[in-house]
Amino acid sequence: MESRLIAATLLVCFFGVTYAGNMPDYIQICHRNDPELSKCLKQSVHNLRPYLVKGIKEINVPSLEPLYIGDLSILEGSSSGITVKAKKLTVYGASNFEITKMRASTQNKRFDFEMILPLLQGEGQYDINGNILALPIKGSGPFVGNFTNFVAYARITYDVKNVNDVDYFEFKEFALKIRTGKGRLRLDNLFNGDKVLGDVINHTINENFELFTNEVIAPIARALEVKFLAIATKIVENFTYNELFPL
Repeated sequence: MESRLIAATLLVCFFGVTYAGNMPDYIQICHRNDPELSKCLKQSVHNLRPYLVKGIKEINVPSLEPLYIGDLSILEGSSSGITVKAKKLTVYGASNFEITKMRASTQNKRFDFEMILPLLQGEGQYDINGNILALPIKGSGPFVGNFTNFVAYARITYDVKNVNDVDYFEFKEFALKIRTGKGRLRLDNLFNGDKVLGDVINHTINENFELFTNEVIAPIARALEVKFLAIATKIVENFTYNELFPL
């Protein structure tokens, strides 16, 4: 009996090492029955982070620096009566995220985590028309914004699909909610370049930064959901479920 237990233990260790040996450096293996699975997954994501800066060409994962979002309708006649559109929106600093909390459940097939984005910079073209705090605002042109300590809450649900008797990890949902932090925004060419009026509006926006960003953050979060889900899917679709989460 003892020799059988030793043989079984060696066999498990052998397969564990085989899985790990075949996996690329950017994948840190987490065993699905690990009592500290949440801690392992947190470390695994942080281990992956440096590789996302330039992207992972071998599995067609795009770079996070910069993160190109493109054209985005941020507000369309909201309750405040303001319309905001962004074009060629590009975000810098997304790869510097830090996961502060992680809760993983393979039984429920769900991951919940909280992460902080210490510093983000966004730039692109804007088009805005409406009222901010009873002040009329109109213009189009370039913009730049700096944002600090934004907090994101994410919920991921997944399934295990079987293809030709092989199990694969499949994402079902990637939901993201962002709590705004501090920052500054600069809209150039407001009111056809009227500096006085432009400075007044920019000052008003930055004095009420949290109020303004709370209005526009939801569609940005939806756009980020799509980007992050695409990146995550590209990573997991190249490996089997047992390779990513062995017993």
